[in-house]
Amino acid sequence: MPVIYLFWLCLAVFALLAVLIFKRHHQLLLANADENSWTAEKLQQQFSASPMEKALGYALLAALVILVWQTIRQSFDFALLLVVATLATGVVFAVDWYWLRPHRRALLQSAAEQVEDLDVKQAELDVEPGLIENSRSFFPVLLVVFVLRSFLFEPFQIPSGSMKPTLEIGDFILVNRFTYGIRMPVTNQVIIPVRMPERGEVIVFRPPHEPDKNFIKRVVGVPGDLIQYDYVRRELRINGDLIPNTLVSAAADGEGRYELREESLGETPHSIYLNDRGPTRTPHEWVPTAGVVVPEGQYFVMGDNRDASHDSRYWEGQRRMDQRDFNNSGDNAWGFVDENAILGEAIAIWMQWKGWYPSFARFGGID
Repeated sequence: MPVIYLFWLCLAVFALLAVLIFKRHHQLLLANADENSWTAEKLQQQFSASPMEKALGYALLAALVILVWQTIRQSFDFALLLVVATLATGVVFAVDWYWLRPHRRALLQSAAEQVEDLDVKQAELDVEPGLIENSRSFFPVLLVVFVLRSFLFEPFQIPSGSMKPTLEIGDFILVNRFTYGIRMPVTNQVIIPVRMPERGEVIVFRPPHEPDKNFIKRVVGVPGDLIQYDYVRRELRINGDLIPNTLVSAAADGEGRYELREESLGETPHSIYLNDRGPTRTPHEWVPTAGVVVPEGQYFVMGDNRDASHDSRYWEGQRRMDQRDFNNSGDNAWGFVDENAILGEAIAIWMQWKGWYPSFARFGGID
């Protein structure tokens, strides 16, 4: 089952379960509002869940576990899950607070006069159905996480080596969500502009060829820049000027051997890797010798691991091959990152996962 279908199934089960619980709970509260012979057993019956409610509750829990697991695997949009979870628990909390809670408090106040030590026994009763109790507990937490993640800072994990040596596989990074403007959750549309990305900054975004996934690359070209890239010499030119890089040392890891070089695209220099065996060629190359001009509202991005990064140098070539569009009727549709697809600026590494345990040895800012 596609994950998005599972998501809508979870939402449908949640809505059905909430309606059943509210309806049944409300009917019982009204039916027993004038009860004058309360016992602990009657109270237990009053607040016990029906078999249907229990079955739907278990089904919802199982589906949520699968959905959360798919989100961890980055096959589902966590932002959408968080927004809906916050909204759903908030609605349940609000409806219970204004509709059921007054009746429930009145019933318990009446029962307290008839049942000895009700305060002690109440702890053993499901006074609030599980869905209502959990919503009341989770809603404030989800709301805080939602505000922090949607408008302030968001954590990401690096899944590939395309940004080595700046970012390693397993790094947990912090992304500033408001660097380039306050954005709407899920849709990511800018509602309050702040500033635009600059050359050399590391950004997290949704690429044109896989808009459901999050990528991280370095901004190389901003609107109006002429970008030229020599795939053989691995030379980058911006507006006709060669971007130099100086050899620092040789480097190696489990995936290959590299030349560690230093490059400057903005005010702060950063490190890049070049494969020491020479360029890795691919049929997706598309930047012509004359170069391409970055359109308004678009950005040209590249990974720091220059010979192992699928980025703006290749996306448009992939589209032309996949769609058999050799006349470029798509007008370089996949060649750049749209400003509305940018999620924020990567500003710091706060943890790295090493095997079975976390490490904080790489803690620090991102150049």
